Amino acid sequence: MKLLQLTILIILSLVMSPVESVGQNNKTGTGAAASQPGSLRGRVKAQKGRPMAGVTVRATASGRQYETTSNAQGDFVFSELAPDEYVLAFVKSGYKTFTTRSLTVAPGETVRLSRLIEMAPDGPPYSVIRGAVLHGAGFTLPNALVALERIDGRRKLKMETLSLEGGEFAFRLRAEPATYRITAKAAGFESASLEMTIENDEVRNIVLNLKRLP
Repeated sequence: MKLLQLTILIILSLVMSPVESVGQNNKTGTGAAASQPGSLRGRVKAQKGRPMAGVTVRATASGRQYETTSNAQGDFVFSELAPDEYVLAFVKSGYKTFTTRSLTVAPGETVRLSRLIEMAPDGPPYSVIRGAVLHGAGFTLPNALVALERIDGRRKLKMETLSLEGGEFAFRLRAEPATYRITAKAAGFESASLEMTIENDEVRNIVLNLKRLP
């Protein structure tokens, strides 16, 4: 009888003992990973020139702004960035301000700019719209026809160029408020267009991603 009572007590103690929640531990780990900061780095140089030191680089996202300065080799780095979508602005006296497209910084990730940032010297004011033609999962598309058309009705303007080996293209325009449509076409692909407004002398970067025809 005593043996039976002892067995029952052992079983009850096992059933009622606390159990560690695996789900809660996993959730805590996921939250910690999501809060890890990221970093962003790159290099800046003068247009058709050497690396530039002393360029002020600002990273802006969701109302937050971080600032750093390029070193003698033109290198710059932002560490401890909160995960977000960042736009970089490059500022130096005597040169046009350069602004990038949105860059995603993921938790614990280091983003390296794939190409050098080139600062254009001040001179007669002008604007530049430049970018790249891509297809699929970010593959470059050379020899695509890229057309620019002014569509605000103030002045007629049409320009065309072909994308280069890396898919890049550029248009140099008057420094004046204007709205343009940029369209990329290539054989075997659907065309892609983007409209944008230029306020004054500025450099804008865009990406046109073409989908292959079925």
